[in-house]
Amino acid sequence: MPRIIISCPTTGQDVPTGHRTQDIDLKIMAEPRSFRCPVCQQVHRWMGCDARVETLERPPSAPVH
Repeated sequence: MPRIIISCPTTGQDVPTGHRTQDIDLKIMAEPRSFRCPVCQQVHRWMGCDARVETLERPPSAPVH
């Protein structure tokens, strides 16, 4: 299941928020949430408008013979 990520306000790196989603509309997440950033170790608050769903790269399929 894809992770919900934000950009760390300290480093600018993409970081996982600790939440995952299959098909949630992030725009409806109006309540602020908090998590400890694994990159800078600070607590960040975020809302749905700050986040995006991680895009999962799929490995190329093997050709069918």
